[in-house]
Amino acid sequence: MDRMLATETGVAGAPARGIAARLWSAARTEFAARGYHGARVQGIARRAQCNVALLYRHWASKRALYLEILRSIWVGNAQNMARFTEERGGAEAVVTAYLETRFSDPEASQILIREYLDGGPFLRELLEKEPELAEPTRRAAEAIRGSNGHALRQGVDPMMAVLTIGGLASLVVSVREATAPFFGGTAPPEQAVKGHLSALLLNGLLAR
Repeated sequence: MDRMLATETGVAGAPARGIAARLWSAARTEFAARGYHGARVQGIARRAQCNVALLYRHWASKRALYLEILRSIWVGNAQNMARFTEERGGAEAVVTAYLETRFSDPEASQILIREYLDGGPFLRELLEKEPELAEPTRRAAEAIRGSNGHALRQGVDPMMAVLTIGGLASLVVSVREATAPFFGGTAPPEQAVKGHLSALLLNGLLAR
């Protein structure tokens, strides 16, 4: 299948054009809204305004489509993370990278949260087949360990810290609109949420 580079589409591995691109976009929306188990191929086809047969022409099954989308999200996030952290290390760079990456694609964050809540079976499968997919997370843990001259608070494990930052960032992106009732009916601005979460994470990570 014809693919564009992530730098062109913003999504690693996304179909370049045509009905496959429409199905891909529709599937991301369906998986974000319903998770893997709740999503239906009929719902994906309906969102893409086509029939189910066209979906199966491009992907063998809902499972195959989901795995490809999940992998594209993981790889795309890793590419964005690398761009944010390649010039400077430390906890602040890693927190900023995760927040900017997750907020740039709320749909992807929702898919990841649903995958985590299911216990991560498909993510585990991807990492078992391609262990190198875990390397960006390890590099982020090393960057936190360096921490630009700051010492990590005693008892903070760098890998657990990275996984917590990524998971929390995905969760906050996914539920931001749901916080509106607690803020007078309007969800707090994205930049305010980023600032709050960054301050919270860094003050909890770095020894003072």
